[in-house]
Amino acid sequence: MRSIQAFTHEVDDIELAISELKAGIDTSEFLKNTCGIVFCGFEPDMEELVKGLNEAFDFPFFGCTGIGILSTGGYSQSSISLLVLTADDVEFSIGMTEKINGGEEVKYFADTYHECSDRLSCKDNLIFTYVPWLTNVTFDDIVSLLDEESGHVPIYGGVASDGWTFDSTYTFTNKGFSQDRGVMMVIGGNIRPLFTIEHSTTLTTNLHKVVTRAEGTVVYELDGKPVTEFISEMGLITDKTSVILDYLSTPFLATQKTRDGDEIDTLRCLGVIDHENKSCGYIGRIDEGSELNMVLISKEDIERSVKTAFDEILTRMSETEDYRYSSIFCSSCAARYCLLVADKDAEGRAYEGRLPEGVNVQGVYIYGEFCPAHGKHRGGLYNVLSNETFTILAI
Repeated sequence: MRSIQAFTHEVDDIELAISELKAGIDTSEFLKNTCGIVFCGFEPDMEELVKGLNEAFDFPFFGCTGIGILSTGGYSQSSISLLVLTADDVEFSIGMTEKINGGEEVKYFADTYHECSDRLSCKDNLIFTYVPWLTNVTFDDIVSLLDEESGHVPIYGGVASDGWTFDSTYTFTNKGFSQDRGVMMVIGGNIRPLFTIEHSTTLTTNLHKVVTRAEGTVVYELDGKPVTEFISEMGLITDKTSVILDYLSTPFLATQKTRDGDEIDTLRCLGVIDHENKSCGYIGRIDEGSELNMVLISKEDIERSVKTAFDEILTRMSETEDYRYSSIFCSSCAARYCLLVADKDAEGRAYEGRLPEGVNVQGVYIYGEFCPAHGKHRGGLYNVLSNETFTILAI
């Protein structure tokens, strides 16, 4: 499989942006099957962008918005990046869900998955999916549903972002753009996906607590006591209710059981404190019986750990002798984007000057990351939603 990338900093003049993207794609390199993945800032006129992409290119595409973009050239803001995948021995099938207005309609992801999968003539090997910020939806449910429906096919993607207003997150395909529909691409054929997740936490409180009462994304008790008591012990309690931006540097590390008894670590961002019932609502499910601990993330942790993640993925790519990798996909949490303060290039520097010839990077800052996590004991892969993480997929 080959990858070809085009990029533009133009987000206001869509006609100029499309012409720059078109100039960057050499169609003579196209093989039998071709698709496009587009990440862009939340500033462009989405209707004009989708229309322009449709007029300029005759292959299927999908994508989403992000507060920042990572491409082969590094970090950028207010930009559009198009990565084209083309292959003779790989098939791509793209779709968009029906409108999702609440938790029960998460089932539309299963319908779209089967529609995409049925169009392939080969076995599914990977699922991409991106969603807008959806209220009244537990994003873990999307991952769990696709995991079950696909028979545990790896799932990569996440929740589109904007400038922390949560009202300008978009997904799109050739068929249009949306703020209430998920997009998906199912890939089959000769691919060997590699994954890594980096949490970037180096300092913990060493006060591991067991979740003794929880429901979905809401935790009520740790070790039989209100979860708010634990936060008070850390000296970080607040009178506020909506705290998603207040606890970015102090997320919670949840060690949770997998379906077969292994364990995985996931970061959970604290979103709401209900002072009346002394509970905490997180951007992600936390099961009863899990271990929970407050951890710290700093800019230095982020920069150091992302370099380590690329060390790992590039080494694994080089060790595969009978398969050639062409693309590295990255998803980084928008919370990390904020913690980088003025040095937004920090994560892009992790791969600067290190990419093998013919390998492109396509990445986006998002509100929640879908990526398989490695089990802590057996090393298997488990599809999961994470917060405040940096994830990598190589294909």
